[in-house]
Amino acid sequence: MRQPINPTMKKIHPVMFVMLSCFWFYGCGILTSGPIETHYLSNQTYLTSFPEEAKCTITVHSEETTSARTPILLNSSNLSGPMKIACTHEGYWTSNILLEPIDGKTLASRLIGRENITILNGGYNEADLWPHTRLPRKLHIVLRRSAFGTSEAKNLYYADEILYAKKAWGLLISNLLSSCKHQNDMQPPATSKLSSSHCRFATKRLQMLGRNDLIKIEQERRRSSVE
Repeated sequence: MRQPINPTMKKIHPVMFVMLSCFWFYGCGILTSGPIETHYLSNQTYLTSFPEEAKCTITVHSEETTSARTPILLNSSNLSGPMKIACTHEGYWTSNILLEPIDGKTLASRLIGRENITILNGGYNEADLWPHTRLPRKLHIVLRRSAFGTSEAKNLYYADEILYAKKAWGLLISNLLSSCKHQNDMQPPATSKLSSSHCRFATKRLQMLGRNDLIKIEQERRRSSVE
């Protein structure tokens, strides 16, 4: 059963009292626990996972690679390119995340700008991002199971995963359509056609991303083992 966390519906806030595994890409490493001051978390991305203590390999510039187990505090203040995060755990599929600045102010503008949209980041708003780096304050990665005791357990698990994904993508599409309608209602007629064209493009792209995600889930279901 999926952990009851819906990143498209809940706001994300920094976690202040945690055991932290922290690494800095530019020469400084630290492991700390207890209260973390707000200024210390500025421009950091707090990475957690389900299951806990997943091993994550972080690659920057296709060369600089660091590995650590969640929870991890990522120093992204000097990040000049995408950060690739691959998290693994025994009995689960590897989850690959591309962490990069979110430039668009709205979901529609992000889709039009061809930013990477996922269930994980599709619901972000300004409060979820650091103003300077435009990276999320917190990132929670959920890995899908790859090993089961019976075929029935596997099918039930993945039926739940597909249902969750359909609802999450459906919510993103609904929010996008509502935003486009509101924008069109607020604009003068001379510009409404251009806005409608952009919204149609954004909607089609979001629907395509949703279909691709569902295909991936089905592929993982078929490839999952029964022991």
